[in-house]
Amino acid sequence: MEEQDNLDALRDQIDGIELTDEEQARLEDQGDALVVTLSEPLTFKASKLDGERTVETLTLPKRVKGKHLKKMDQVNGEIGKGLALVAALAGLPIHAMDELDARDMDLCLVAVEPFLPKRRKTGRR
Repeated sequence: MEEQDNLDALRDQIDGIELTDEEQARLEDQGDALVVTLSEPLTFKASKLDGERTVETLTLPKRVKGKHLKKMDQVNGEIGKGLALVAALAGLPIHAMDELDARDMDLCLVAVEPFLPKRRKTGRR
């Protein structure tokens, strides 16, 4: 039930986002994945022992799996849940998302929305 609540809240967050032509041009469909070109490169340290890493694109698979969705349960807040999902899909540590530009976050969330499980209907069955 909590997973479905997370997804419903994430969809509510995504619903009002409209992409510009420029933003849509930053999405590349590669068949089984979407490549998102970031408006601002993402720089982070994967661990204390590693040097800084800069990422200019995120590759997000079209197959959203349970392991990706479970990452949303590990954080608080609606924005945190969206960032956790994007990090899991892109194969990045969650702390790297602290540097993700808000416009890039919106673009990533809109890009993966069609691949999320459908909303469950309420009411009589």
